[in-house]
Amino acid sequence: MKNLGRLFAVLLLALCLPFTAPLLADEGGQEPAATYSLPSARVADFSSILAARSDEVTLYEYGGRSAILILDFPSLAEQGRMFNRVGALVERLGAPRGRVMSNEELAGFIRSVGKTEATFAYGNDFMVSELVVFFNLADLGGVRLNAEEIALRQLLLDRRLLVMRRGFYQAVSPRAVILSIPQETGDRSFTPRVSALARQTILMHEISHAEFYTNRLYAAYCRKFWKTVLSEEQRAAFRKFLSGSSYDANNEEMMINETQAYLLYTPDPRAFNARLVGMKDKEVELLRERFWAGFPDAPLAELRRPASL
Repeated sequence: MKNLGRLFAVLLLALCLPFTAPLLADEGGQEPAATYSLPSARVADFSSILAARSDEVTLYEYGGRSAILILDFPSLAEQGRMFNRVGALVERLGAPRGRVMSNEELAGFIRSVGKTEATFAYGNDFMVSELVVFFNLADLGGVRLNAEEIALRQLLLDRRLLVMRRGFYQAVSPRAVILSIPQETGDRSFTPRVSALARQTILMHEISHAEFYTNRLYAAYCRKFWKTVLSEEQRAAFRKFLSGSSYDANNEEMMINETQAYLLYTPDPRAFNARLVGMKDKEVELLRERFWAGFPDAPLAELRRPASL
């Protein structure tokens, strides 16, 4: 009962207070010394990020918007080491919601859904409020964070997105968002490969999530579109499609957010097409037309009605 009371306090502080900080979290009593560091952020737009090539992780401030940070990783595996555990906690059906999994539990969960460290997620998007819960629960459970997760926490602290107050991490900017994408692998011997189209798709998809989180008008329109334009059968089709990737179909806000990202901003047909969602091509195209007709100035400027759609 004592642990349940403290868990409630952690969640309340994370979600309700305007400000977070570190408690030691380690299965052996001490966190490992951080051996992984992140670079300073550079301002970049969609086109420059898409074209960038690097063998090291890069940090971008999207279009000068400090509320949207993008981490560009040289490999899917490196990206996974930073975000797979928080992704399991926040998004994935079947993973615990009230605690953070250990390394062994996480590895077993990833195997159970037919994925690997590299393929558990091809891109990521998390609000600071979600990351606050993750880091507080990790501390509460004495979970040993890896070097990449520690570096993520330090980034949030350095940018004053989190602070530590009264022994808990608290969010200064709860709706600021951290995105991640992988580099195109080209002919390099990475498995799985990330093609140019896949990188473009992941970047577009994740930025659309950032817009949903940080632009209240856009999010409100997406909710209205979900409730008044999509039929009950179409909503059920998207829930079924998304639950196939272990997203929680009972999380209505997640369903709305993922639906707009897949419908409008996922041009790679291997990731999304009408057949995958159980619809006809004309039905999907009509939904896209109705979306743009209702919100013709849908931000972000570079992503308005991409030609590939």
